[in-house]
Amino acid sequence: MDPGHREPGKRVSWVELYLDLVFVLAVAQLGHLIVAEPEMRSVWIALGLFVTLWWTWVGYAVLYNRHGADEPSQRLLFLAGSVPAGVAAVAIEPAAAGDSTVFVLSLAVTRLVLAAAHAVSDGRGNPLGRRITRACLVSAALFAVSTLAPPPFRYVLWAIAIAVESGAMLAEDREAAHRMRRDHDLKALAPADPAEALDAHHFAERFGLFLIILLGEVVVEAGQASVDGHVATTGGWAALVAAMLLAGALWWLYFDSAADINRKVLELSGGSPTMARAIFAVGHMLPAFALLIIAAGVGLLLEEDPPRIAYWLACVGAGIYLGGTRVFLMATSRVPGFVRALMLLATFQLARLGPELGAHGYLWLLTAWVVLCAVLTTRTSHGDEGALLDRYVGGRGRA
Repeated sequence: MDPGHREPGKRVSWVELYLDLVFVLAVAQLGHLIVAEPEMRSVWIALGLFVTLWWTWVGYAVLYNRHGADEPSQRLLFLAGSVPAGVAAVAIEPAAAGDSTVFVLSLAVTRLVLAAAHAVSDGRGNPLGRRITRACLVSAALFAVSTLAPPPFRYVLWAIAIAVESGAMLAEDREAAHRMRRDHDLKALAPADPAEALDAHHFAERFGLFLIILLGEVVVEAGQASVDGHVATTGGWAALVAAMLLAGALWWLYFDSAADINRKVLELSGGSPTMARAIFAVGHMLPAFALLIIAAGVGLLLEEDPPRIAYWLACVGAGIYLGGTRVFLMATSRVPGFVRALMLLATFQLARLGPELGAHGYLWLLTAWVVLCAVLTTRTSHGDEGALLDRYVGGRGRA
């Protein structure tokens, strides 16, 4: 056995995977929202609803990471949380149309479950448990009160609720961040209270699994086009193949190197909540949503007469994903950084070629482009992992 090998940390539990199934429903509902009304307004609405659901999921990921032991009582708490989360997923469509009462009240109940779970898990004498319990109760109250507020004040209350709960669960230590920048040492971010540290293996795996859920939505949207009879021609079947290859290339871009780098950075920081928040909770949010709009764009491109926005959804989503996962820009390479930066910018403009190529030809172009980016990342990330890690954390050091 490799002497440097360490046993992995806490594993993802079966009850967490069950909870993820509920969020699969939510993701599908959000994707359908964009496909049903392909316009920018739908994208913005989907983003707002996605953010609230994202932080709900993050709350349960943090809970199990710190306190999960896969015991019957904790399983019951997660199963209890899955019920209002499932109701919120089904209530996405009316919420998008302006009737958000059921959606919001369901989210409030999920916060009450989180508050109860932290109160039980931490005990009465743990300051971290009390802090998070109070924050979840405040968040639940703000979500409930927001049902009485008209837009846009309703959404302001949602944002405040998320800020309160996320700040308590993943508190940022600015003094430690200053020490890290001064000393170029990620270990300076390690929390003084061991109870606040996160298990890097579990946290990285949870976010990786959520990205797989969203990658699955790309496959689902592509497959749905075949079920609906939009790929009956030879060109349509070829475009379906392109969509599957695109999903595979998107998977490769993250799981070939970015997933491991993210985990190692969190490990080196001692499970720092500050780093976990920056890399995962906040850092993964837009790339995750990017996969959702790629899925919507692919589904629309496989229809008989795709709208103009379909081309933009696919390429803009790919660009956000490439930039958000960071490895494409950070990897050491014979290809200069400014060339890769230009490639990233070009990704956002590929839709301009759509009308000339047609939907199927454009999908092949986008797929080939993303595959090329994946190849560049693969060629430049292996064999020089230390240098890649240094660049990934902005030259802050790995000691």
